[in-house]
Amino acid sequence: MRPARNLASLAALPACVLLAAGCIFGGDDNDDDVPFPSLTPFPADLATRLHEIRDRVSQIRGLPPYENVEEGTVSQETLEGHYSASFDELDEEETADLDALEVVLRLLGVIEEGDDLQQIFGEEFAGIIAGLYVPEDDSLVLISAADGNLGVQDEITLAHEYVHSFQDGVYDIEEYGKEFTDSDLEEDGFTQYTETLDCLIEGDASLADEQYAVQAFGPDWLAQVAAETPPDAFADIDIPEFLSRAFSFNYNECPEFVRALYAEGGWDAVDAAYIDPPDTTEQVMHADKYQGRELANTGPPVDLTQDLEGWKLLDSSQFGEFDVYNWAATLIGDEEAARITGAGWGSGWVRAYRDEADPSRAIVQLSLGWDTQNDLIEFLGIYDVMLTAMGAQVEPVSEGNARWTAEGQTGVLFLDDVLERIEIRVATDADALKLATADLAQFD
Repeated sequence: MRPARNLASLAALPACVLLAAGCIFGGDDNDDDVPFPSLTPFPADLATRLHEIRDRVSQIRGLPPYENVEEGTVSQETLEGHYSASFDELDEEETADLDALEVVLRLLGVIEEGDDLQQIFGEEFAGIIAGLYVPEDDSLVLISAADGNLGVQDEITLAHEYVHSFQDGVYDIEEYGKEFTDSDLEEDGFTQYTETLDCLIEGDASLADEQYAVQAFGPDWLAQVAAETPPDAFADIDIPEFLSRAFSFNYNECPEFVRALYAEGGWDAVDAAYIDPPDTTEQVMHADKYQGRELANTGPPVDLTQDLEGWKLLDSSQFGEFDVYNWAATLIGDEEAARITGAGWGSGWVRAYRDEADPSRAIVQLSLGWDTQNDLIEFLGIYDVMLTAMGAQVEPVSEGNARWTAEGQTGVLFLDDVLERIEIRVATDADALKLATADLAQFD
């Protein structure tokens, strides 16, 4: 997938959909119940130009063209309808889960009361996608009117999606990485392959499309893209900062990771990363961590379901360095402080639970470990600022333990001496928090 270039660049300036962006929005996935729309073929007289783009980016990237690809366009409205249709397929339980997810994200302070995930994923994100490759159908899609005219951004988008087709031909994107994501390391939270494999795939295509752009249009290619884009092209796009930054991870941080590999050993080094991919978002953000293959340092936290009769586990996911950074940046708006907050990340986990009878009641459990005591202290200092940003009233309970209340939530923080991690539990109401802290004598 490739977002419109100037929106991705804008996001660079300044797994919640962490848990659910992948399963609801789906990116390049093709839901069997909602097949991807039929493509409008490119005009026959454009085929030669398309394959010139394909062959040129194939030479740049060093992967052979994948011949078995259907090429065409769909309109922005059609793509929006496709993503919106996925919500129509949700049953009552899945709809309740989606409602609860909105509550979870509000407990984290990263979306506001009026934010609607169905609208965001069904409409807003569709408005920023310039093209995509659907591996299930071997389909390469340009999001535009089928008028036969290719602008600068269209060409670069096609170059990006052609690289995905090459990856599919060589690595079989549908099957790639299952040996990593199905491993015990992933299940126990020592790795984040669910995020990092997509990161490698998108970072690879993004670096290749950039090299194509420079070769085809010159060093001022970004200015050319901007010149052909109406100033108000994204005026109606309204995506919460946290979700926008999470979406942009693959197109900002990930190309930089691949660029570092390329600087060390060219495309051979990038190809080698498919055999030995980054284990965590920390490794993506810090090349030395990848070189040292530094894994998360502890497994998952205690499962609270045994104390939550009548509740269900909504999601359980790793919470990596990028997630910590994104969370802090969203709440405090300080880029430098947010990066300090995530630095020294050692492990992370987020679990969400919902009341089976009432999806407006939810509990979030965050467990975060650090490489050093100083890293932990730095996080606590900035987390206090994050709580202040949410309007929280904090009450110390004992050394290393505190509780707080804010609008629509109440929570506790404590040091888990066994796992040597900070654990945060937040709930929509006091009764839910009491259930969530039943195992903690210090909060009786």
